[in-house]
Parts: sequence; C-alpha cells; structure tokens
Amino acid sequence: MPKVVAEFIYAAIAAGITGLTSPGCALCGRPRTLVHTHGDSERICTTCYSRLLTATCSSCGRDGHRIRSRDVDGQPVCPRCHDRARPLEVCAGCQELRGLKRSTRDGLGYCRSCIARRAPTEPCSICGRDRRVNARTATGGAVCTGCYDKTRTGTVACDECGQVVPLAARADGRIGTGTGKNLCAGCYRHPERECGICGRTRRVALRATTVSPDICATCYQAPIVDCSVCGQHALGRRATRNGRPWCFGCQATDRIDRLLAGPDGTIPIGVKEVRDVLVATHRPRSILNNWDRIESLTLLARLARQHDELSHELLDAEGDRFSVGYLRALLVATGVLPDRDEQATRLRRFAAAVIDEIADPRHQQTLGRYVRWHVIARAKPDRHGRLNATISDRCRQEIRTAQRFLDHLTRRGRTVDDCTQADLDTWLSTRRATRIRFPRWLLDHGHLPGLALPDAVPAAGPRTQLDQDEHWALVRRMLHDEDSASIEDRAAACLVLLYAQPLSKIVSLTTDDLTLDDDGTYLRLGAEPLLLPPPLDALVTSLPIAKPFGAASTLADQRWLFPGKWAGHHQNPTSMMGRLNKLGITTRTSRNSAMLHLAATVPPAVFASLIGISTGAATKWAGYAGSNWTTYAANRTNATANPPQNQ
Repeated sequence: MPKVVAEFIYAAIAAGITGLTSPGCALCGRPRTLVHTHGDSERICTTCYSRLLTATCSSCGRDGHRIRSRDVDGQPVCPRCHDRARPLEVCAGCQELRGLKRSTRDGLGYCRSCIARRAPTEPCSICGRDRRVNARTATGGAVCTGCYDKTRTGTVACDECGQVVPLAARADGRIGTGTGKNLCAGCYRHPERECGICGRTRRVALRATTVSPDICATCYQAPIVDCSVCGQHALGRRATRNGRPWCFGCQATDRIDRLLAGPDGTIPIGVKEVRDVLVATHRPRSILNNWDRIESLTLLARLARQHDELSHELLDAEGDRFSVGYLRALLVATGVLPDRDEQATRLRRFAAAVIDEIADPRHQQTLGRYVRWHVIARAKPDRHGRLNATISDRCRQEIRTAQRFLDHLTRRGRTVDDCTQADLDTWLSTRRATRIRFPRWLLDHGHLPGLALPDAVPAAGPRTQLDQDEHWALVRRMLHDEDSASIEDRAAACLVLLYAQPLSKIVSLTTDDLTLDDDGTYLRLGAEPLLLPPPLDALVTSLPIAKPFGAASTLADQRWLFPGKWAGHHQNPTSMMGRLNKLGITTRTSRNSAMLHLAATVPPAVFASLIGISTGAATKWAGYAGSNWTTYAANRTNATANPPQNQ
C-alpha cells in the first residue's frame, strides 16, 4: 500500500468516516504510518523495520541486535557499543559525564534523561493535563503518554483474558511467551528460568544471548563485579560511564567528592571528616538510590561552599527540619561541631520567639522573667545531664499558656498591673490545673495585688486505666508472642506495662544500666537495680537491635539500648509512642495500670527505689490503690530487732 494511501485512510477515520479499516503493520499489527516493505508486498512500520536490521556487533560480539551504526571498516555496531564510543562531556542539565546531543534551542549539550525532562509540554486534548506530547490527533491536538496508551487499540485478542488490546508478547514475536500464546500486558509474565549468575530459578530480567546467560532481576540490578577502580569483588554495575565495571562504593565516593568539592576541586577541611564517614558507609547503594532525596548532603555542600567554617548558628538559621538535625548530629559525632544540649537550645530559641510576639514591652519583661527564672531554671535534666523531649514539651506548653494569659488581658484592655479579679476568674474558669501556674507565679512575685486564687483542687487519681484481664493479656502477648512486634518494641512495651516507665526514660537506657551476674539480669531504673524476670531478661539483653541508617550507622553510639536515626542519639520517644499505639498500648493508660498494681503489691519505699520515682509519689499511688502501708516500716523494724527464735 503506498504511503499516501495509508495516510489518507488515517485522516478519513479521524474525520469520522465509517466503513474504513485502519491499516496496521504486518508484523506488530499497530496502526502506524507504513513506509517500509517486508517480503513481497507487506507494509511494516519503522520500528519493526529497524528490528529486522540485526547482525552480530563487531565490538561486543552479541548477535541479534539492531544495527545502530557502522565502524570505519563498515562493520555493524549495536546501539550500546555506539553510545559507549561517543565522547563523554558534562551535561548542561545534570552535570554528569554523558554522551550528549546538542539542543537546537540553546546550543548546549544534554544527555538523554535531561532531554526527556526538558521536552516541551502542552495541555493534553483528552485529559487536559500539561504533559509532554506523545502523539497528536487528526486535528493536531496533543495526546500525552497516558491517554495515548489508553486509546491504543489492538487487532488480536489476548489468549488469556480474551480482550482485544495491544499485546505485550506475541506467540511468534520477538518477545516469545514460551507458551505459544498472544498475551496482553496484564497477562504476560516474564519467564522463570535458572539465573546464570546466582543459579536460582527466578523471573528473567535479561534474556540470554550467544555470549551471556539468562539473568534474574536481582543479579541484573546489582551483580558482583571486579571493580575497575578499587579492584574489590563487590556489588556494582558491569558497565558505567567509563565502560568498565564499577562497584557501588566507588560510585558513591565519586558522587560525594564531586558534590562536596570546592571551586578549586578540593574538599574543605571542616567537611572532610564527614566525607570520610559518608564514603565508609556499609550501604553505598542506598546513597546512590536516594541521592536526589538526601537533603542533608545538599545542605552540607551549600554551607561548605558559602562559608569558611561551619557552626551551630549556621544550622540554626536553616530551621528545625529533619535533614538539618541529621546533618548536625553527623557534624557533632565527627568532631566538626562541639556537642550541645539541643533540646535546651531549641527551648530557649522557642521562648525568645514567643516573647518577641508580645507587643507590650512590660508584658515582654514579665514573661521573660517567668520563662528564665521559673520555667527553664526549674526544668530538670535527665540522668545524662540533658533536657529530654518530654520536659521540653512541658516547658513549651507552660510558656504558651502564659502568653495566652497576657493576650487575654490585652484583649480586655488590661495589663498585669491593673488585672481585676473578674479577669482572673474568667481565665481560670476552664483548664484550671494548667492555667493557674502563671497567675500563681505572678501573685507570689507581687504582680497581682489584692487578687486571690481559688483553692487548689486535690488530685483525683488516675482517670484511665486498663482492665486487669486486658492488662495482663497485653503483658503475655509482648513477652511470649514473637510475631507480635519487633524485639525492641516488645521490650519497651514490657517496661511500660510492668514497671510504669515513661518513654523518655526508656529510650535513654544504656548498656551501662544492664548488669549480668549469676543471679540473673539486673536493669537500673532507679536507685536500686531491678531483677528482670524471664523472658523479659532475654529481650532486654538482646538490645540494641536496630542501627541508624546511612552514614549515621558508622557513628552509632553503641551505648544506647534504643539507638535513634541520628548519629550518637537515642530514639525519639514520640516515634516509640506511635509504634506502641499501633500495638494497642496507650502509654498513659498502661502506666497507670502498672503503677496501681505495684502500689497495691509492693511497699512504696521499695518500688519507688526500683522504678525511679520519689517516695512521696509512691505513697500517693498507694493511696490511689487503696493500700495501707503505714505500719510496714514499723513491722520491718520490729522484725529486724527481734528475729523469731528457732524452735
């Protein structure tokens, strides 16, 4: 069929004329512009015509590949060898060494990936989205790739589902099905054969040729190669930009060096320590796979280029994003930055921002004194000398509540000096327990003359607690069901359910808190070590399980029983709380139940020293549990002074 006749038929069908049959390629069956002849009179498309032009490549020796070009001797060259032989230049888009094509728009060279990304877009005439043009309608309207695939029609029915749709494999086509069937994309499955590298029977990702065996997806994506750079036998790529094998470690090192290098090509001294940690990671492939999403590396490179010396203040200006905290932890762990209490620093920064939000200078001074001398000064650091996240959040809440009280007075046209009893009573009409703290401080420091606060409401005890059967069912599941959760989550859950430990304390446990002797395993939660019963002792002694990801794993502090994602840091208690909630364990409710059980069965002074609370708090919980231990100490004293006589 002449080309002009085929184009006339296509145009007529597009115009709505019925009774015509769209001519399809004699080989693939797809309606295309047929400009080539196959055999005596069959018309075929350009794609099928190029597939027929196969030969043995004179460079790699592979047979059955299309001829892309010919060498100086006129011998055929396959597309892969043709691309390898092209000179490599720096792409104007991605800055990588690639084979380039010159753009007609700006004259710069771009690699194939960047050309695809820079392709002009138009609104699709079918879905209306602004996308790259894959085809055009008879009237010239743009059709995106998604709509083009949906509107494609086939001429042969799938032998599995019976639908007349475009085929993914033909019984007699280039991609053989091995079953003699025509299959659509939904029914086609890659054949399963023995991998020529690992020997496993897996789906074939790269079919065998005359010079290579079938290769499964795993070995195709990450084969073990003899690296042409470092000489190691490691995971990598068989052919990279230099046409030779290259392991993932050397690829990651090359990318990191080019990212962190300054204008003179050298890496700044303050960044070199971090660079050494990055290239020493045990999973260089993760760096390559997530390269475009690792914001901390991009931030490090930008700061290193813009500043001669890195500091905490530079990172503070970048906000509180995860990538900033991750990079800060790396810089501290490598010694580039000095260590500091991050929670305390962020709390002071938060307090300063809240004070600046207040317009009245007198209120600013009052709130500043309250924050400095009451809230922050009374914030008790943990046993490691740092402010934990729980205390920091509580302080933030107190500061915000104080700010709202001052805003309450401002809206009523008042200041602290002329606040009336009505203003104070209105403020304390709801949520008195949290709202009364700032007014009480003001009253104690002479800021609310002549005013009175309501009497303190006595504590009513725990509001929520688990049913006993439900509580012990959770304990048994965490202790004995290995499939219920990870080891670290089961251990943390047991410490909450049995010993009422707060998550902020659990995540800060270290290997120094564990003691193993002939009597068993002891864990120090309070003044006295606690003997752990089996199988909880096995769970705790198996910690730590997880390590930080990426470069932080190299700098992981082995002390923490629950290491976090940042180098040298433990887990965030909020993250642990989220995981326990998914297991059906609500921290506050579970701790209340555990505390009531301890208070009902163990004297206050004893369990206070074991779980790390004050004797006064333990006595209060004993009262909630309805226990009477007032005569316990006297009885113990008498029993010690007058031991029973042997009969």
